Amino acid sequence: MAEGGGATLLLCLAAGSGLPLFCRPPRPQPPFPLIGALNGVHMFGAGAGVGLRRAETPGTRLQWGGDGSSITLIAISSAPDASGPALKRLLDSAFGAMVLVLGLDELVPIRNVERLKRDLRSCFVLLDALLSPGGGLGLGPPSWPLPPGPTRNLLQDSLDAFAAAAGTHWGCLVGAGRVRASTRRWGALPSAERALLAALLRRGAGPGEEATPTAAARDLPVYLPQSSPTVPHRLLVLGLVGGAAVALLCGPRPPLQHVITQLVPRFWGPGLGAAPGLREGPPRAPPPAGSWRTSSFTASRAGARAASAGGGHRPGSCPPSAVGPPSGTSMH
Repeated sequence: MAEGGGATLLLCLAAGSGLPLFCRPPRPQPPFPLIGALNGVHMFGAGAGVGLRRAETPGTRLQWGGDGSSITLIAISSAPDASGPALKRLLDSAFGAMVLVLGLDELVPIRNVERLKRDLRSCFVLLDALLSPGGGLGLGPPSWPLPPGPTRNLLQDSLDAFAAAAGTHWGCLVGAGRVRASTRRWGALPSAERALLAALLRRGAGPGEEATPTAAARDLPVYLPQSSPTVPHRLLVLGLVGGAAVALLCGPRPPLQHVITQLVPRFWGPGLGAAPGLREGPPRAPPPAGSWRTSSFTASRAGARAASAGGGHRPGSCPPSAVGPPSGTSMH
């Protein structure tokens, strides 16, 4: 990340073999002997019962993370604002993004290194968002609410009614690349999950795709690393007239075609997508440090593998719990 005269690299390794899985950004990539040495000192400490988390040289800070058994993440930064907590937040968010797209079963244990390297490319849109200028070594705030007033009340009422008609409690309205309004239960999701979903809506049409949120109607499989660790969900994203988009987090129903042809025309007239203030973006300056926190994504709380974006959805898909049940608990 080119920010403040420094840069941050994110490395992902197979913990057992030390084989590199990816480096973001891809250039400049550290030489393999250096990568091997960084992984080796981490493994040596683990073998001695010491958990190596961070190290510093006069001009560089290093932070280790991952799941602790299969995936090792290493952040290497010369940015002056790259403190230990900031790099830890980066690694937590990066592992959460990998789980959101692939699911933990694809990451732990590693069954085929080459296939995993290919699959991880679908995470690069979100991972690059973490390292982008102004990203603050982690995802930004999960929402940018509309100011109080009649417009906000009208859009909130439309969103709540739209989500109810679709049979879900989880929905949000996106404008200017930010979540501008959400249902109560969407807002009750952990902030780390809301930030990941917001980044997915903001940065691309889906894993591996580069498109604006209003490009088309899409039906994306996602996992919620904390709230729904083993059950995939559908993220429906629908563009509105005026440049905004509305998103729903739901189970196997309703069909996307029904939402497009019946529900969107019913609840989202031509004027709502272009409502005053909806497309006004937040200030360019990043939020103050400590304005929100991501949560750690541990193996016991992360999800199983999601289907590819072009594949079908599992019949057992269902909406997430508003409070996030313990790992292994099914939600209906």
